[in-house]
Amino acid sequence: MSKGNKIRISQCMIVKNEEKNIRRALSWGRKMMWEQIVVDTGSTDRTAEIAREMGAKVFFFQWMDDFAAAKNYALDQAKGDWIAFLDADEYMTPEGVERMGAVFQQIAGRDFDGISTGLQDLDDEGAIAASGTQVRFFRNHPDIRYRRRIHENLVSLSGRKLHLGDVAQEVSIFHTGYQTEAMAGKKKSRRNQELLLKELEEHPADYEIMGYLGDDYMSSGEKKEAIAWFRKSFQHMPAAFDYPDQRSAVTLNTLLSLLLEELREGRESMPEKERKELQEEIQSTYQRAVTLWPEESDFDYTMGCSYALAGQIQEGIRHLELAIQKLDEYGCSGKALVLAANLIPAYSLLARCCREAGESEKCASYAVQCLKYQRYEMGVLADLIQVLIPKDDGAADQYPAIAGFLSKLYDFSSLKDPLFLIKAAAGAERKEFMTFLADYFFSKEQQKQFGLL
Repeated sequence: MSKGNKIRISQCMIVKNEEKNIRRALSWGRKMMWEQIVVDTGSTDRTAEIAREMGAKVFFFQWMDDFAAAKNYALDQAKGDWIAFLDADEYMTPEGVERMGAVFQQIAGRDFDGISTGLQDLDDEGAIAASGTQVRFFRNHPDIRYRRRIHENLVSLSGRKLHLGDVAQEVSIFHTGYQTEAMAGKKKSRRNQELLLKELEEHPADYEIMGYLGDDYMSSGEKKEAIAWFRKSFQHMPAAFDYPDQRSAVTLNTLLSLLLEELREGRESMPEKERKELQEEIQSTYQRAVTLWPEESDFDYTMGCSYALAGQIQEGIRHLELAIQKLDEYGCSGKALVLAANLIPAYSLLARCCREAGESEKCASYAVQCLKYQRYEMGVLADLIQVLIPKDDGAADQYPAIAGFLSKLYDFSSLKDPLFLIKAAAGAERKEFMTFLADYFFSKEQQKQFGLL
C-alpha cells in the first residue's frame, strides 16, 4: 500500500463469509490505498485470515441487524484523509483506479465532501445488468456517517447538505454477482423486509424506505404488496425536491411500470370503471413524476415501452423519442438508470415502431443508431432492410447502393457478417435482395456449401 500519497485513502469494507471475493477486494486498489480496514461481522470461513495475510487491519463487529452501524464502526477505525468504502464483491478496473488518482489530484484543496462515481451491476456472464451512481469516496470526517439499518446512505450528522463532486461519466465501480443475488430467493428478501419495517417504525414518514419495501416485495414476486408500498411512498413524497432524489424517482418509475403492466394484462377483463381509474392513476403519476424530475428520461421510456406493447404505436414513438431527447440533453449522472442500461433496446423498439407507423426515414435512422453499437440485432437489421427495400421486386438496380450502405455497418471481408446479412434479408422477406447478396458474396459452390441454394 502506498504511504507517500499526499491524500491518504483508507479503504474500508464490512464482510461476512467473503472468502471467494476478499483477495480481489483488497488487490484492485492496493497501490492507491494508504490503509485497508476490514470489519468482519461474523464470518465462518477464512475471510478474516486471508485479509490479515494481505496486510489489512481486521476488526470484529457483533452483528446487530444494522448495516449503517457496522459501516460507521469501520469509519471509526480509519485514519486516512479520505475513505473508499466498497463492498467485497465490488471493484474498479486499473484504468478506473488511474482516473480516480487523477481525480484526487484535481480536487486537492477543494471543499468536496465526497465524489459520485458510476456503479455498474454485472450479471453472472459479466454483462451490465443495471447502472447507477453511488458515493463511495468521501472525506474521513466525524460529521459524515451512514444512516439506516439497510439501504444505508451517507449524511451529515449536523444536517447540512453534502457537497459532492461528480465523475460518474468518467469512473465506474463494478458490482459482480448481481444476477445471483437477484435470484437468491425469499430468505434474504424477508430479512431485508424485517430491517426495513424496523426502520419504518422509527421513521414512519420515510418515503424512501417505503420505496425500498416496494422493491423487496417486487423481487419476491408479491406484486400487489409492492404496488401498495410504492403508492404509500408516492403519497408521502414532498410537493417538490430541492435536491436530486434518485431513490424516489426509481420508486415512481417502478410504480408506473407496474400500473401499466396491470392495465395491459387486464385490459379485456377489467371492469370499465376500474380500467378508467387505473388509466387516471397512471396519467397522474406520470405527470407528477415529470414535474418533480423534468430531466429524468426513464418515465418516458417506461411509458413508451408500454404503449408500444399495447399497440399504441404513435404514443410509443412520442414517449420513446422524448426519453432519448432527455438523455441526450441531461445525461445519466444520477438519473436514467433504466434507459442508460437499455439504450440499444430503446433504439431497436423505436425502429420497429417507426416501421409499423410507416415512418421509413425515422426507422432507418434509429436502426442505424442501434446497429452502430450492436450490429448483430437481427430484428433491427430486418426492419432496416424492409424500409430500404419497400417491396421484394422492382428495386434490383438499387441493391448495389444498399449493399454499399450496409458495408459501413458490417465487415464484408468476414464470413459471419455476409451470412448474417443474408439471413436478415430472408427474415425481412426480401428474397430477391437475399439472392443478390448470396451472389454478391459467394460463388454457387459456396452457396451450396452454406445452404443458400
